[in-house]
Amino acid sequence: MGESKSRGELAEIRTTLAALASAGGSSKAETAVTAKRDVFKKIINYITIGIDMSSLFMQVMTCAVSSGEDVVLKKMLYLYITSYAQHNPDLTLLTINLLTKDCKDQDPTIRGLALRSLCQLRLANLIEYIMSPIQQGLRDAHPYVRRTAVMGVLKVYHLDESGVRNAGMLSTLQDMLTEDKDAQVVANCMSVLQQAGAGQSLRTRSLVIPLLNRIKDFSEWAQCQVLEAVSGYQPTSEQEVFDIMNVLDDRLLHSNSAVVMATVKLFLHLTLSMPPTHQQVLERVKDPLQTLVSRDQYETAYAVLAHFLLIAQRAPILFSQIYTTFYCRQNEPSYIKSLKLDILAAIADETNAFDIATELTEYVNDIDEQLARDAVKAVGRIAIEVQDVGGIVERLLGFLETGRDFVTAEAIIQLKDLLRRYPAIAEASLSSVSNITPEDIVEPEARAAFIWILGEYGQSIQDAPYLLEPLAEGFAEEAVPVRLALLAAVTKLFFRRPPECQKLLGSVLAAASSDTNQDVHDRALLYYRLLQHSVREAERVAGSPLPAISHFSEEQSSELRDRIFDEFNTLAVILRAPSVTFIKEAPSAFEEEEPAAPVASTGPTSAAPAVDEGSALLSMDEQEEAFIDTSISNGSSPAQKGMPQAANAPAAAPVSALDDLLGLSSALEAPTPAPTQPAGLVLEPRPSLTPALFQGKWGALQPAQRFTLPLPPSALAAIEANGHQAFLQAATSMGIATMASGGKAPVFRFYMYAKPQAKAEFLLVETIVDKGAASATVTVKSEDTSSVAAFADLYRSCLSGLARTETLGSALSSGWRLNT
Repeated sequence: MGESKSRGELAEIRTTLAALASAGGSSKAETAVTAKRDVFKKIINYITIGIDMSSLFMQVMTCAVSSGEDVVLKKMLYLYITSYAQHNPDLTLLTINLLTKDCKDQDPTIRGLALRSLCQLRLANLIEYIMSPIQQGLRDAHPYVRRTAVMGVLKVYHLDESGVRNAGMLSTLQDMLTEDKDAQVVANCMSVLQQAGAGQSLRTRSLVIPLLNRIKDFSEWAQCQVLEAVSGYQPTSEQEVFDIMNVLDDRLLHSNSAVVMATVKLFLHLTLSMPPTHQQVLERVKDPLQTLVSRDQYETAYAVLAHFLLIAQRAPILFSQIYTTFYCRQNEPSYIKSLKLDILAAIADETNAFDIATELTEYVNDIDEQLARDAVKAVGRIAIEVQDVGGIVERLLGFLETGRDFVTAEAIIQLKDLLRRYPAIAEASLSSVSNITPEDIVEPEARAAFIWILGEYGQSIQDAPYLLEPLAEGFAEEAVPVRLALLAAVTKLFFRRPPECQKLLGSVLAAASSDTNQDVHDRALLYYRLLQHSVREAERVAGSPLPAISHFSEEQSSELRDRIFDEFNTLAVILRAPSVTFIKEAPSAFEEEEPAAPVASTGPTSAAPAVDEGSALLSMDEQEEAFIDTSISNGSSPAQKGMPQAANAPAAAPVSALDDLLGLSSALEAPTPAPTQPAGLVLEPRPSLTPALFQGKWGALQPAQRFTLPLPPSALAAIEANGHQAFLQAATSMGIATMASGGKAPVFRFYMYAKPQAKAEFLLVETIVDKGAASATVTVKSEDTSSVAAFADLYRSCLSGLARTETLGSALSSGWRLNT
C-alpha cells in the first residue's frame, strides 16, 4: 500500500516538473518559479526522510535549467545533485557542464555555490573537471568564492593528493596567507595547509609576524588556529618573544575561553627556555584562568581546572597562596569538586596544609559518598607529601572512627600508603588500627590494606594473629587481592610470633595451595618450598620489613607530566595521559590488508623451537615441576631435599617435619592438574608441512571454527616476550608446530598447524593477538572437520595456560636465585 502511494506521488511530481519546465518562458514566469520552488521543497523533504528521488533526475535538471538565475532554486538543485552524486555517477556526469558554467556566473553567490557543489561530488573520475574551476576560484575577486575554493582544495586533496601538489595549489595557498586581504580566506588557507601536512611551513617568521599583526581581524576560531600555529614557532631572540607576548597580551582577557587557553599555551611554550620569564608568565596567567573558572559554565570550568592542576603540579608554590579559590561550592557538580580536591592536594605545603586539611575534613561528612571518599584521599596525599605538619595524621586516624564504612575503608588505604612512606609514625597510629575488626571493613582493597598493616606491624598489635584467624577461616570467599595479602601477612607474622601463627600459617598454606586462582596457588607453593629449603632464607625473602618508599607507582612521573604539558590545551590534559595512549594511529596498508595465506618466516621463529623429544611429550605442568625440582635441589633428588615430587612420581612424598609443624598433609605437594589433550584427540608430536602446501590449503579452505579468547596481562606479556618463545614452546609441547609468526605491537599474528594421529589431514590455525583489546582471535581450518572442536579446546588451554606459566616461572626463578 505504501509503495503504491509513493509511486503515485512520484508520478505526480514528475508530471508537475514537466509542466513547469514547459512554462519557463511564458508570461507567468514568476508564478512558475514559485511553483517550482514548492515542488523542489517537496523533493528535498522526501530526500530528507529517505525516499529515493533519483528517478526524477532528468526532469529536475530540465526544470531547473529553464528557471534562469533564481538563487533559491539553484541551491536546492545543487543539494539534489550532491545527494545522488556518489550513488549515480553516470547521472552526475551530466551535471558537470551546468556546474562549470555556473562557476563563471556574474553572481558571486552562484559562483561559490556551484564551486562548492562541484567539489562535493567526490568522484575520482571527475577530478579533471574540478581542477580548473578551483584554480579560477582561488583568483576570484569575491572573498566568498575564494573561501569556497580554498576548502575545495582540501576536498580534492583527499581524492588526488599528487594532482593537487602537481597543480601547485598548496603553494598558492601559502602565498594567499600573506597576500589575501580577507581574514576568513587566510584562516581557511591555514586550516587546509595543516590538514594537508604542510603545517610546518606556517612556522616561519615571514608568516608568523603578519598573522599576529592582524589577529584581531580573525574570527575566534581562526584566532585559535593562528595561536596554535605560532605555538610551534621558535623565536630567534628573547626580544622577539617579548614582542610576540606584547602583541597578544590582550588575548588573555578575551571573552572566549578557547582564545584565552590558546594564548596561555603559546606564552608557556615560548618561555620554556627562559625560566625567570616562565615564572612571570605563570603568575600572569593565574588571573585569566581564575576568571574562566568562576563562570557558571561548568564544562569549561572543568577543562580549565584540569590545566590548573597540570600547572600546579609543575609549580605548586605559585598557587599556594590562592588555595581558597579551589574550595568547593555547594552547587557545583561532583566532577568539579573532585578535580578541585586534586588541586588542593597538589598545592598543599607547610604554610597551608593545616587549613586545607581542615576544609577537607568538612567534606568527609558530606552526603555525597564520592566527595567524602575523594576528601579522605586528598588528606592522605597531603599527609604523605607534607611531612611534620601537626594534625594531618591525627585527622586521617580520626576518619577510622566515623562509623561510615566507606570512610573507614578509604582511611585504611591511605594509612597503609602513609606507613609505606613514613614507617616512624607506626607507633602513634597502630593503636587506632587495633580497634578495628575485619567485620568493619567490607571493600576488598581496604581489607587487603588492613591485612598488610597487621602483617607488617603485627609484633606491635597484640591481637594481630587473632584478627587474621577469621579471615583465614573464610579464605576461599575472599577476593584475590585479599587472599594474596593474607598469605603474605600470615607468612611474615609467622617469623615474628611463631607459636601463635604456627597453625594459622598451616591452614592458610593449605587453603591457598588448593586455590583455583593460579597466582594464589603459586604464591603458596613458593612460600612452602622456601620454608622447606631454608627457614632463614625464607625469613629473609618473605619476612623482612619493607623499606620506606619515596614514590608510588600510581603517581605520575615528572617525565609523564612533561609529555602532557607539551600537549597543553588538548584532551591529553583532561585525560591526564599523552595522546598516544588513547588515540590509535591509522594502520598501515600492510596491516589493513588481510593476507591470503601466510608466508614462512626466514627468522628464528619460522620453525618450531627445538624441544627435547622426551620433554615434548610432557604436559606444561610436568615440565614446570621437573624444572622446580632440578633447579631448587641443585642436583639432589626431591626426597633428599624434602620437596614435592614430580607429577609422574610413582608414590607420594612422605610427610616432612615442616608439614607436621604446620599441620599440613602431603596434599599440598600435589601439583595442579595440567591441561591435557581432549579425549579422542592425539596429535603427532612433530608434524611436518611445507610452506607452499600450507599456503595452498589455507587459501582454499573455509574457516571451520573461529573464536575470540580474552587474555590477562600476564599472558600477553608471555606472548610478546623474547620473540614469542614462551607461546611457541607451549604450542610445540602440545604437538602444534609454527609455520610463521610476527607482527608489530600491539597486533601479532601466528600461523600454526597440527596433525591428528591416524589421520591424513592437517589442522591449520591463524591466531591474531591484539594487545589493545587484550584478546586473541583464533581461526581453525581443515579438510577433515571431525577433530576441529577437540583441537579448539586444546588450543584454548594452551593460550589460557600462558598466564599461569609466566607467573609460576617468575616465582620459581626467584627461588632459584635464592638457592644459589
